[in-house]
Amino acid sequence: MFFLSNTKADHLKKYKHQQMKKIFTALSGIVLLFACEKEADYNAKFTSIDSNLYTFVKFVNVYPYATPVFSGQTSSAVQLTYNGVQFSALPIGLGGTYPASNGYATVFRESTTADMFVRLALGTPPATVRDSFLFSFKPVMQLRKYYSFFFCDSINRPGTILTTEDDIRLPGGPNLYRIRFANMIPNPPSATPAVDLYSTLSNSVIFSNIRFKQVTQFLELPRNSVSTAFTDTYQIRWAGTTTVIGTLAVQLNNQMSVTLVARGFNGATGTRAPALASYRNQ
Repeated sequence: MFFLSNTKADHLKKYKHQQMKKIFTALSGIVLLFACEKEADYNAKFTSIDSNLYTFVKFVNVYPYATPVFSGQTSSAVQLTYNGVQFSALPIGLGGTYPASNGYATVFRESTTADMFVRLALGTPPATVRDSFLFSFKPVMQLRKYYSFFFCDSINRPGTILTTEDDIRLPGGPNLYRIRFANMIPNPPSATPAVDLYSTLSNSVIFSNIRFKQVTQFLELPRNSVSTAFTDTYQIRWAGTTTVIGTLAVQLNNQMSVTLVARGFNGATGTRAPALASYRNQ
């Protein structure tokens, strides 16, 4: 048999190793070039998003005229769209808010205007819900600000939407809460054209002579307990009288901010009757 000498075998092994090293180097260069091209391509398509381009919004449905007036309608709920995108599949019922929980919805924007569409919901969730267009509006909102939108008065009148910029700061101490009041009853008696908000816990009027579409500033009040929640029952009365037109019990947590809203239509019954609603701002 034929055998290579040790010297020739070593030379052959060294030659093969050099050739494999050249091939590996060439392949590595190709892979690196390809990776660089892909990275350059990826970076070229990437657009930085400014995380500050947002606004916080809260919608409050206090329509006294949103009664079942369309064929098949079974509620006074509304549906909302923002720049063509629906906020929630579940309509906002009369006296309700979106979001229903504490806080605000975040909307991402690249301009200072937005297209809002409001529709009256037809049908009862979770079944398929149709809707009927009510109106659209273009609110002007500043970035990183908080807003409440009150849907009030008649759907056929101008000024249907009341917009407020909300102050959501925390109370100045650990044993405080914040409260404000909004009057959305459009047709008070001529003799008493405003509403008072009365606290049964303090046996006093907290806000007095608040007229239609007027929203007070937040008022800081002390709690009677730091560690536990307590409840106060509020009444809305025609200004300067003891005539109660709505009552609501509200649990007051430490350092919360809450808005109480007088809603409804004077002289109406059922869901359209004057009543008191509330929602948490934070």
